[in-house]
Amino acid sequence: MHHRTLPRPVLVLNGAAWAAVLAVPLLGLPPAAQAQTETRSAQVYRCGPQGRDLRDSPCPEGSAQAPKTIAFDQPSDADRRAAQALARDDAHRAREMEARRLKDESEALRRAPGSVAIHGRGLPASAPAQTQPAQAAHPKPPKAPKAPKPLKPLTPADTKAKAPPAPASIGAKPGRAASAAS
Repeated sequence: MHHRTLPRPVLVLNGAAWAAVLAVPLLGLPPAAQAQTETRSAQVYRCGPQGRDLRDSPCPEGSAQAPKTIAFDQPSDADRRAAQALARDDAHRAREMEARRLKDESEALRRAPGSVAIHGRGLPASAPAQTQPAQAAHPKPPKAPKAPKPLKPLTPADTKAKAPPAPASIGAKPGRAASAAS
C-alpha cells in the first residue's frame, strides 16, 4: 500500500510560519514603535562556591573577580499598563464565566429534581419526600470481664529439668522416623 499525503489546511502553520506572519506588520513601523521594552545592563559579582551567588557589590570573601555585565529587558510603562489591563479583563471574564456556570448548574438541578448524583443531592424517584429515618436500636451493654484462671502450684517433679531425647538411630536423617531410615 502506498501512503498518500493529504494537503495541509491553509490555517495550520508551524511556529516559524507564525513568526513570519506576525513579524511582517512590524517591518513597516518605525524602530521606536517596534521595541517597547528598554534593554538595560547591570554589573554583577559571582560569589560563593561555583559562583552561584550573584551580588551587585564585591564579594565579602575578598576574591578578586572582575564584575560581569548582564543585559536585561525592562518593560516600559505602556507595557506595564497593558499587562495590568489584560489581567483585569481576564479576571472580569473569569467572574462572568463562573456566574454563568453557577446559573447553568442551578438550572440543571431545577430541571431534573428526581435525579440522584454521586454527592447525594436529590432523592430517588421511588422514595417519598417526607420519610422519617428509622430509630437506631440501643447498643448492647458491654460484657463483664472473664475471671482469671487459677495458677497451678509447682510440684518438685516439675522443677527438675528433663533430659534431652536420645537419637533414634545414628544414620537417620533429621526429621525422619527411624523406621523410614531402614
